[in-house]
Amino acid sequence: MGNAGGVFHLRDGAVVAVDSAGSPGVEVLLLSSGRVSVEDWNAALVESVEAGSLQAALVARGHLGPDEIQAVAMTAIQDGAFAVAAGDVERCVVEDNADEPLLPSADGVAPEVLLSDTAGRLDVVASLPVPLSPYLDRVVAAPGAEPSTAERREIIALATGRRSARDMAFATGRSLHSVTVEISRMLGEELLEIAPPATAFSFSHWGLPSLRPRTETGQTSGKELHWTTTPWPPNCGSFEKTSPE
Repeated sequence: MGNAGGVFHLRDGAVVAVDSAGSPGVEVLLLSSGRVSVEDWNAALVESVEAGSLQAALVARGHLGPDEIQAVAMTAIQDGAFAVAAGDVERCVVEDNADEPLLPSADGVAPEVLLSDTAGRLDVVASLPVPLSPYLDRVVAAPGAEPSTAERREIIALATGRRSARDMAFATGRSLHSVTVEISRMLGEELLEIAPPATAFSFSHWGLPSLRPRTETGQTSGKELHWTTTPWPPNCGSFEKTSPE
């Protein structure tokens, strides 16, 4: 539990899904990217009762193959783990009766492999030329910005000064990590600017901490995560286990 927090679903020792409020899940990745229409998704949900699984129902509708669905499921796992690690982990709870994820990975990923992958993604963001919090920093298009790719033009269109990397990831159906990296590069190329307080909303998503605190004085509140001091794996704070009675 934490900000953004998340739920890790394990089966036979492997992580088969990660749900986090900080990153788009499989449903958002499929719908917002246009891979699946809302109508097909809703119909597949109904048909999944008879088909036995949502993946089987989606495949039967002919728009996606099982390999593509599994690739998206793995992206959601990796991005969900990154979203949890990029925020603040307050405590961990183990539940034996958690709800089954809608589209789990068939084979899953070993926890130690996911841990290594997540640490690598954190290192990538930490090494970016322009530090960026995927939750706190909001960006605005620079005057005269002319992006060269469709993906960058989409980010420019969303860069009103009121959206963070997380917001744009949900809007575009792209992973939080990839959007964070791309926005940082665009900041470095002066295609985007950090929105001033007068433009950005005064609130932030759930008080999520910045990966690298952006302050003018060089001091932090003491509650923000800092790349050079935050341990990895993150400290869960407290731990408890629950089980059905």
